[in-house]
Amino acid sequence: MGLSDRDYSRPDMRTPWDRVESPRSMTIVLVVINVVVFFADMILAGRDASGNPRSVLFPWFAVQPETAIRPWMWWQFVSYGFLHDLSGIRHILFNMFGLFIFGRAVEQRIGGPALLRFYFVALVLGGIAASVSALVHASVAGIPIDRMPATIGASGAVVAVTILFACYFPQSEILLMFVFPVKAWVLAVLFVAYDMAGALGIAGDANTAFQVHLAGAAFAGLYYFRRWNLSWLDFTAVGELPQRWGQRSRRMKLKLHDPDRKLAREEADADRILAKIFEQGEQSLTAAERRTLERHSRRKRERRDRDG
Repeated sequence: MGLSDRDYSRPDMRTPWDRVESPRSMTIVLVVINVVVFFADMILAGRDASGNPRSVLFPWFAVQPETAIRPWMWWQFVSYGFLHDLSGIRHILFNMFGLFIFGRAVEQRIGGPALLRFYFVALVLGGIAASVSALVHASVAGIPIDRMPATIGASGAVVAVTILFACYFPQSEILLMFVFPVKAWVLAVLFVAYDMAGALGIAGDANTAFQVHLAGAAFAGLYYFRRWNLSWLDFTAVGELPQRWGQRSRRMKLKLHDPDRKLAREEADADRILAKIFEQGEQSLTAAERRTLERHSRRKRERRDRDG
């Protein structure tokens, strides 16, 4: 089977292997934010006694063992994912490379807003797993909480994106270590097996947050097999608040009823939403856009029934 025969190489499904995404891609935005934060942290970093860089952001934004039991610190369940190890570029390089390669293909399958929701939920679940596992370990081993390490990095969310890619495109070939071609589903199995071995302490680096990786992999599996889309988590609703309040304020005032103008505006909105469905898929719609489309369809049916 050739590359053009695979399901992620159809003309209506742009992937990292087809062409470069536009700068508005959510994957590109996430990569840029991570890289900018990394270099900003490196510029602001101080030095410890050994001369190694010491992050000034780490104490504020990393997930601490006590984060899970201190609600006023729960924002760290997101912020930790944008910090990376300053001792080298390997940490952020591998994370952003994986996000760039697999994230764009997944984004073309489920849409930018859905990818963003998926990514942030994976970050939160990974942060919770890191904090809770550190608390449990400290309790079992009798180690003070303040001596347990904190957690940083986007690895959990990137692993989630990678597993989701393997679920959508299981037969696609990936070059393992840039040399050995393997199927995407095989790569996913290897990732999960390695992280399970690391969590059990029989493989890998002790500084790697294997529990975070496993949380991301489990979430990706549930997301795919349970057919979740997290549409209830609508980030765009925040940006629509000023518009909603403005509409509410206008409704409270007396104004001339102009049904033709209202219908024209509704037609334009429906055309825009249909174009969005064609470009990004139905899952990319916000709750407000779905309601607009349903209202427009109902109005069209009523008009047909009345005229007929």
